[in-house]
Amino acid sequence: MDLFVIYLLSGLLFLFLLISLGFQPQLLTRILGGILLFVALGGIGFYGFGYYSLYGGSLMSVMRTLFSVFCMFLGRNEISAISQVEQLKTPVCQIGIYLVHLLALYATASTVVAGVGARLLRTLNLLLLYHKRILLLYGVSENTLLFAERLKEREEGTLVFVDAGDAAGYDNRIMHMGGLLLSDGGAVQPGLPFLQRIGMRPGRKALQVYCLHENTVKNLRYAESLRSALEKAAIHPSQTTLTLLTEDAAVGSGLQTDSSSGDYGYGEVLALEPSELAARLMVRAYPPCDTMRFGEAGRADENFEAMIVGFGRTGQSVLRSLVMNGQFEGSDFHALIIDSRYSQVSGAFFSAYPGLSDSYRLDFMEENARSISVYRYLKDYVKQLNYVVICTGDDSENAEIAREYDDFLRRRGSRAIVLQCSGAGVTYFAKPDGLPEVIDPYRPEVLCVGRQDRLAMLINHQYCLSQSRTLEEDWADCDYFSRMSCRASADYACAFLKAAGISQEELREHGWPDDEELMENLARMEHLRWCAFHIAMGYRPMPAEMFEQRARERARQVAETGSSSLRPGKDTENRLHVCLIPWEDLDALSEREGALTDRHPDYKQMDRDNLLMIPVLYREQQEGGNQA
Repeated sequence: MDLFVIYLLSGLLFLFLLISLGFQPQLLTRILGGILLFVALGGIGFYGFGYYSLYGGSLMSVMRTLFSVFCMFLGRNEISAISQVEQLKTPVCQIGIYLVHLLALYATASTVVAGVGARLLRTLNLLLLYHKRILLLYGVSENTLLFAERLKEREEGTLVFVDAGDAAGYDNRIMHMGGLLLSDGGAVQPGLPFLQRIGMRPGRKALQVYCLHENTVKNLRYAESLRSALEKAAIHPSQTTLTLLTEDAAVGSGLQTDSSSGDYGYGEVLALEPSELAARLMVRAYPPCDTMRFGEAGRADENFEAMIVGFGRTGQSVLRSLVMNGQFEGSDFHALIIDSRYSQVSGAFFSAYPGLSDSYRLDFMEENARSISVYRYLKDYVKQLNYVVICTGDDSENAEIAREYDDFLRRRGSRAIVLQCSGAGVTYFAKPDGLPEVIDPYRPEVLCVGRQDRLAMLINHQYCLSQSRTLEEDWADCDYFSRMSCRASADYACAFLKAAGISQEELREHGWPDDEELMENLARMEHLRWCAFHIAMGYRPMPAEMFEQRARERARQVAETGSSSLRPGKDTENRLHVCLIPWEDLDALSEREGALTDRHPDYKQMDRDNLLMIPVLYREQQEGGNQA
């Protein structure tokens, strides 16, 4: 072995030992425990044999052995005292003796040089920022760390945490994941220097931003500051995505790039209210269609009966999600809402979504969830109930009520699913083993824009009917409301399969069954779903006289200028839509619009076409997943 190799190996081993001291505390504790045991056994073995060879089986051999072993941990050695023992002069024994002493020093020096090792790890992780895409998480908590650990299993990139709070206790865990924790002013209030620091350049790499701080106001401020910095740095929107926890999901529209107006923004935005996130997680994990029974022609054999306990922000989001996903041909939607403060908390909600109470049967009980009146209702509807959601705002109370309801309903043969829903996620108690199933929202499949939007992007691509553009290009030009519509359509897709009685594999391989009645009922379901989405987003039916007035205005513009961007049947400013009518009235609407304008829509056929493209979507989704 030449001198260069000795230098190289010595340097690499020293670097490894130094970096290992920056490991996560729990891991370092286990490592040091093993080293102490090895050193103790090795020291006693070598020194014990040496002194026995010199002094025989005397007490002196015992005392010298103990003294020499303790000296190893103080940086001293007694190797010279046993150097005359012939059996210990072999190369193997000499290497073993020095290894035991080195590890003893390693254990003793750990507290001194651990900081150096940690700083070295930070430096190495910072260098990686210039070569990998960045997974930027604003807000450090147990939830965001859990999300980051799951994210690292699926996404290539370097984790960068930003938080001005007391996050130092998480530093070692973040480093162990190969990430960085930045808490200085330049990171918390990002500008051009911050982007240069993390290596962001125009066209160079991707930046995935997750604003998941518990304070949603801080999330919005950070997202806006970072967007301004990205615009100044000329970072193309296609390089960026944003997931934002906020109290108002509508802000997502202003943060997303708008090709029509030229407003700069993130390439893709998923803005979620914490309550909305929990409700969407609920219907994706436990689709309402799975609680329903369907006949051979896709018609529901029963009404959808829901019960919601608690009508704060979460309960309101739950109602909207159930309305969007609880519409089936042959079925009526009914929900009972229980809240002892209902009249005090529901005013703003029904002002924002007036069509809900006008279009669907909603009943209310201003009672305590454990009152006699509520249990009388449970007893009367024990066979009809499909879906029970407890969302009082208190996780302990949720759990108590859910267990009581579940026990009451099970003993009476109910099929209803009983869930508790909150910012912590969704909990389902009635598992065969008696243990609750808890699904938290901090998962890539829920919070990663690209992963959860694959089917939604395909739906939008099919709508656009563009031959020369990719689905990513079509998605980039899709406005925020339309993206939400596509996402809602993707969430509901499983209901068509349940109604038709087929699996995704059968649909991909064979397409829809050759059954005209079934296909017509599924098309009716699509119309019910589309209406429910718009009503749950605040839309109301457009009055006939307003539609005719707008249609004439469009015809006038076309006659004078040759074209018009006015859509007579949709008023986005006032949230009115002419198609929010029963299926049976769509043909008459199509004829009326054709007579008044240059457009000749077939609204029923639009619903049929949406249904026909679902097998194609699932095939393309599978192909995209296989390629990924």
